[in-house]
Amino acid sequence: MELGLERVMELEIDVESPIEIGQTGDGQRRIIPILGGTVSGRVAGTVLEAGADYQLYRERRPTELVAKYAFETTDGERVYVENRGMRLADPETSQRLRDGLPVEPDDVYFASVPEFETAAPDLEWLTESVFVAAGTRQPNGV
Repeated sequence: MELGLERVMELEIDVESPIEIGQTGDGQRRIIPILGGTVSGRVAGTVLEAGADYQLYRERRPTELVAKYAFETTDGERVYVENRGMRLADPETSQRLRDGLPVEPDDVYFASVPEFETAAPDLEWLTESVFVAAGTRQPNGV
């Protein structure tokens, strides 16, 4: 079997200001509520206002990202997404990201592995493949 990459979908996700939990024993914990967004490509629809990105920042290490959310397709089917990833940038760029300021996309390594769950038979293929994603953080979205 030969592995290859194919662009399947693009998500633009709107987010709320972070909820700062603070410095824990594991690092600086924050939660970023997901407000909605759009899905385009082979699958199209709307990101639901349900979910959040749970982040753990530690100096000189990648920021751990675990986003849990859902979207509804244009056909009315719902898909749950659990997206685990990491974001890595130099300390100055990392601080700008945490402050909600714009940064150059090339200054940030931002990758994840989303997993999908759905009851829709036509979308079962989403549960039978491995996906990789690249992200770009904007002040009010991803």
